[in-house]
Amino acid sequence: MSFNTSNFVRLFKTIAPHQHRYEVFRDFVILSACTLQNAVRFDQAIEDEYLQVVGKYQKSDLEAISHLFAEVVMGLEKQVGDYLGATYMSLELGSDHIGQFFTPYEVSRMMAKVTAGDDIALPEGQDFITVSEPAAGAGGMAIAFSEAFMEAGFNPQTQLWASCWDIDPVAARMCFIQLSLLHIPAEVVVGNTLSGKVYQVMYTPAHHLGLWDLKLRGRKNTAANSAGTQDATLRTAV
Repeated sequence: MSFNTSNFVRLFKTIAPHQHRYEVFRDFVILSACTLQNAVRFDQAIEDEYLQVVGKYQKSDLEAISHLFAEVVMGLEKQVGDYLGATYMSLELGSDHIGQFFTPYEVSRMMAKVTAGDDIALPEGQDFITVSEPAAGAGGMAIAFSEAFMEAGFNPQTQLWASCWDIDPVAARMCFIQLSLLHIPAEVVVGNTLSGKVYQVMYTPAHHLGLWDLKLRGRKNTAANSAGTQDATLRTAV
């Protein structure tokens, strides 16, 4: 399975041609993430960051950036997967910037099925599971697990909550955008999994709309939680 990212790539190349391609992609990701964050719960600091980035571009470039966002929406509507990770690699930003590469979605799918096993089940007495991804990248593993979860007969939009970490703010925001558009309840943390240091936490619209703060608080107060659950920690291929 592969995404057709040609429209995105073609349009992307027309935006602010004088700027480094990685910087333009980073700004696209920032603007998209800020828009999704403030769509449900407004934060002036997020709005200020949005306006600061907007000020760097001409009106025609901003219109093109809005069309890029539409391409992501349509791509994820056509098929579930790591659209932004595939696009990042199509733009050759991985090798050009910091040597960062995103796991092919086919590999993520295989690993998700191995992690999930043959018998995915909810913890006894609970109506949802949680998954943790300590090196989320653009969210490919979390998306793949949600797909396997759905194939097992569950609804990842209401019965799954994900905690995704990545040290790279751009990757974390890519993850946030995709989980938001797929309506997966999640927290996306810009932070160091090993040290536990947190720089930023973003919650998807589905997290807020589904009142997941209350659900997670309730989970902590149950005997099932203290006795252990069937929740999963995902592992990303390297």
